[in-house]
Amino acid sequence: MTTIPEEANVSILNKNERKAKDLIIKLGLKPLPGISRVTFRKKDNQIIAIDRPEVYRSAGGNYVVFGEPKVDNFTQKLAAAQQQAQATGAMPAAGEASKDPQDIHKDIQAAAANPPEEEKELGEDEEVDATGISPDDIELVAEQANVPKNKATKALRDHNNDIVNAIMSLSK
Repeated sequence: MTTIPEEANVSILNKNERKAKDLIIKLGLKPLPGISRVTFRKKDNQIIAIDRPEVYRSAGGNYVVFGEPKVDNFTQKLAAAQQQAQATGAMPAAGEASKDPQDIHKDIQAAAANPPEEEKELGEDEEVDATGISPDDIELVAEQANVPKNKATKALRDHNNDIVNAIMSLSK
């Protein structure tokens, strides 16, 4: 008798599973290749995962999934990932703050004293490059948003000539 290599992707089916698959194929369900994992979340947020499933789809949009279900404990994986990040020094440990409260307070005061620069408002007489933008589009945006043509031109340029998004950005 020949042996199967360990890294081979072979599933051995029992008799009942083989019969069920034959019946599903007779019902007209189509196999969906390329699905590597299927997860189900129960009401209590418990996650059931099936790795390397065999998935079939009916014409009505229903799915049948074959595979070995396992309870996936997400909180345990998250805790392990956090411990690994702390061990490598990528994340501070729980309870460790990166700054003391006085430094944080100084940062807040400095941010309040130096507010971020606002984007410069366009005056009505400033010119904006309108190459590649239809004059009809500029006029439509200016009329709908009730703004000067130079602002309409800038909005159209910022939104790649998308009239709807340009009007929405100017209507805020």
